[in-house]
Amino acid sequence: MARKVRDWKLLTETYSVTQQNRLSRYESSKAIGDRIAFKMLTLRSQFLPHYFGGVPKWRLWLRSFGGKRVLPDFACVGAIKSGTSDVSAYLFQHPCILPPLSKEIPTTNTDRWLPYYPTVREMEEVAKEHGKALTGYFLPMIHNVTLMDNYHAARPDAKIILVLRNPVDRAYSHYKWDLLLGGKRASTSQYYKTFADYVNFSLDLFPAMPVPSSSPIQLLQAGIYVKSVELWIERFGRENIHILRAEDFFENVATSVCGIHDFLGIPALKPELHAIVNQNPIKAPPADEVTRAKLYDFYRPWNEKLYAVIGRDMCWEPREPSN
Repeated sequence: MARKVRDWKLLTETYSVTQQNRLSRYESSKAIGDRIAFKMLTLRSQFLPHYFGGVPKWRLWLRSFGGKRVLPDFACVGAIKSGTSDVSAYLFQHPCILPPLSKEIPTTNTDRWLPYYPTVREMEEVAKEHGKALTGYFLPMIHNVTLMDNYHAARPDAKIILVLRNPVDRAYSHYKWDLLLGGKRASTSQYYKTFADYVNFSLDLFPAMPVPSSSPIQLLQAGIYVKSVELWIERFGRENIHILRAEDFFENVATSVCGIHDFLGIPALKPELHAIVNQNPIKAPPADEVTRAKLYDFYRPWNEKLYAVIGRDMCWEPREPSN
């Protein structure tokens, strides 16, 4: 099969723009030069070929006149900070996969997804050239029951890729994410000064009270996968679920991505490697081993239940922390 050349690097530009935007908000600089740069960045974000999150309303309005559109054939979901952005960037390299306008569509209402997706005609053209055409959904909302139900009602035949990351490593990335989204004020909070403070506060409140957070889901709950995995399997069937261990993906991108290609029924094509996208640029207090040990103890019974459900030991043993 001849591989169509796609300038996939243009699709990753959104992460650079988003990162600069977040850093500008994090730094809260009032210098004239920084304000001008922010305005230019805002202007550039109106014309991106692909978005990480929110899309300008005028772009969606124009697309409403483009013809009949499709809903995604597959979903690639995980908890936040599990690597779904990087996985999506690699999948978009495949000529059979047409990317949505936004990686993270801000609604679980599938009727409102249509403006983000390719037209029937675009899908037919790709299928004619490459034998098959697919498009996917990539929001890291593995725990969202409404998403599961709505997507199953719209596409009961869909295939699901579940990205599962060692919950202890994911928790540290979650901590850094809260610091970035919360701005410098967050780092001065007594609950966020160190990773230990954040985890101890979360453990103390669990499960009775939510922790004040900029993230859409709580630190500890985000790493408890078993019930969510059970619900995805109940709706779509185990044969239509592909479990991607995030650590395997980080260690061997090509093998992991080609495994997804096989699962989706398209030719396995070795991807072109690139720098990790959507990486948190800020420096944060390190993850100390005492705190990590507490988290391993907390997650152990939940992980064991997960292993029983999927019939696989994910080997999430204590090791050196990763960012």
